[in-house]
Amino acid sequence: MFFFVNQYLLSNNSSIEHAEMKRLKLFKDHNVPAKLVTQSFDSIIHATLSRFGLSDDQLVNMYDFFAGTTDYKGHVLHVSDLNLPIEYQVGTGNNYQEVKDGDRLVCIVYFTGGTVGLVNHVDWFDVTGNLTLRQQFDLRGFKAVDQFFGQDGRMSYERYYRPDKTIYMERYYVKSVQDTPINSLNVLQNYNGKDYYFDSEEELFQFFLDELNRANGENNVFIADRPAIAIQPVQNMQTKAKKYLWIAMNHVNDGDNLKTGPLNAMLQGPLINDLDKWDGVITMTQAQADMLKKRIGEDKPIVAINAVPVKTNLQRVPMSARQRGSLIYVGRLGEDKQISKLIKIFGRVQKKYPATHLTLYGYGNPDDVKRYEKQVEDAQLGGLVTFAGYQPNLEQAYNSAQLFVDTSRIDGQPLAMGEALSHGVPVVTYDYLYGPAEMVQSDVNGELIPLNNAKKMEKAILNLLQNPQLLQKLSTGAYDSLDNISNLHTWKQWVAL
Repeated sequence: MFFFVNQYLLSNNSSIEHAEMKRLKLFKDHNVPAKLVTQSFDSIIHATLSRFGLSDDQLVNMYDFFAGTTDYKGHVLHVSDLNLPIEYQVGTGNNYQEVKDGDRLVCIVYFTGGTVGLVNHVDWFDVTGNLTLRQQFDLRGFKAVDQFFGQDGRMSYERYYRPDKTIYMERYYVKSVQDTPINSLNVLQNYNGKDYYFDSEEELFQFFLDELNRANGENNVFIADRPAIAIQPVQNMQTKAKKYLWIAMNHVNDGDNLKTGPLNAMLQGPLINDLDKWDGVITMTQAQADMLKKRIGEDKPIVAINAVPVKTNLQRVPMSARQRGSLIYVGRLGEDKQISKLIKIFGRVQKKYPATHLTLYGYGNPDDVKRYEKQVEDAQLGGLVTFAGYQPNLEQAYNSAQLFVDTSRIDGQPLAMGEALSHGVPVVTYDYLYGPAEMVQSDVNGELIPLNNAKKMEKAILNLLQNPQLLQKLSTGAYDSLDNISNLHTWKQWVAL
């Protein structure tokens, strides 16, 4: 069994989660058992799985595992199912409903977003209006957690429940110097007839990974995907398992020399001090694998496995059927992606070729996004630049775009770039570390631009938009040049591992 270890699966995900989801589907296509492993409690994670086309048997969450609810189906839960006292008055509302006893607010029932009145959590208040208890409900229709609050409004204690209302875990908190709750003790109750005590969730997570390994006969493969959460628990597992470190980012911090700068602090330990605890290291590109071999040697295998396996048989959409002048960018909106520079370049392109429109798909820090929106407004590009937000399905967006543009300065591998190429969208991108050079060939399926050469980027975009025949040639090239990121090629890389 392959286990891909992460912290969570959210409604809005990063490239780590998207790579994992593509990986899960690839393994399922080849009938090899694999699961996403998550640490954080999440009352709606099974609905999130469905949203992304995954099934319950492709996930194991730590809390689900200990509660015995990994395959629990349950039922829907509305306010009427809470059995509130008949003398309480229940208000109305689309997102929440207040519950009163005369004039006193007793509790507020909050609904799960995207559902019609399904209970998410209930906040209970004392006679002076202080929050004392929050009851969180699993979307499958049972109370999953009680959270207790002190007079200072800080959470101090949690109880976790199975659907039969028995308690399987207690978690205690103390106040930090920043006046925030810190988890100080975790008690796993009556697990296989014994109580277990853990000082941190990280220790609990490591114990869980060992138990998961035992439950599946040991000698399973664990891939530590999200570095901050997965590295230490996977590295410190005590049971027999194969352990691989997935490098989900550039191994050198942005701002340092990307070839000779110091390793990222999260990777310093596993790549230097504790390399002997790993069976291997996986990067997403061959260039990064080669760079790491030069830095840390080849005592352990360092292999490249493509993170964005794509289909090579998608229906081809000709340029004449796409939206004229449509440029798209897909990814996180941040300054390592140089979105402000992309907007400037687009502004100059648009003045010379008025038919252009730029759509930005993805999310970012709210302050950054506000700054980009103001930049668009100040440049009088309103209506010409669209912030489309995070969307799980971009097939229509790719099929209507004429160019994918990327002005990033650093990455581990741009997943959206491979998706764009698989939909016949030529790519104009800076040649940054790592990824573009292994997917994009100038005059074949796009244009590879020297890093931060904005004038050359602008010229390349204009040249393609003004030359329909060349644009079609590169679109055909995009469809035809997917061998190194195809599902088949990626699967061969996993088989080799």
